Amino acid sequence: ELHRYATGQGIRIAVIDSGVDADHPDLRGQVAINRNFVDAGPPLAETHGTEVAGIIAARAGNGIGIAGIAPKARLLALRACWQQGAASAQCNSFTLAKALQFAISNKAQVLNLSLGGAPDVLLARLLDVALQRGITVVAAVDPRLDGGGFPASHPGVLAVTGTQSGATDTPAFRVAGNGVPAPIPGGGWTVVDGSSFAAAQLSGLVALVRQRAPRLENAPMRA
Repeated sequence: ELHRYATGQGIRIAVIDSGVDADHPDLRGQVAINRNFVDAGPPLAETHGTEVAGIIAARAGNGIGIAGIAPKARLLALRACWQQGAASAQCNSFTLAKALQFAISNKAQVLNLSLGGAPDVLLARLLDVALQRGITVVAAVDPRLDGGGFPASHPGVLAVTGTQSGATDTPAFRVAGNGVPAPIPGGGWTVVDGSSFAAAQLSGLVALVRQRAPRLENAPMRA
């Protein structure tokens, strides 16, 4: 129903995550930039990044799969994490910093960070720059970490937790995080759970608002 009013048309969303399968039929044509900040190789198609990207911006009306929350948004698929096993990924400060700097320089309007860890001084400074430039930063809460983890705990970031998650002392949006359909590498789909995917939904909703009110500052955006 929301897509009658906004689809995220023209909004640039940086997905800083593991690799995105830009050739997936639900993501073909949705990825404006696909970069690898982990190593010198080409971008890889990995599970978590593909799921997050699809929830945000999977193609609508193509007769298959799902429709993303913001299907007309343009994705910056920035691989700063690498897959470990079937369902987990790891990042480090250096790869995340390179991806954040790239997103800021390339005028992303929304940053999706479906990840969490310990506070980091360099990343905090980059997030402050992003926020000062009017970029909306969305991050997933990890209830196992103090304050919901970083960057969700960083001032100005829109922290998101799934409705099934435990309580956290970080003020957070609660979004349905159970049974969310998402694409996976190789042309298939699955159903996923967790705050990573709740955050992806909120990033899509932010893109819809940004389309309708492109000059809206982050404080009223939060409201």
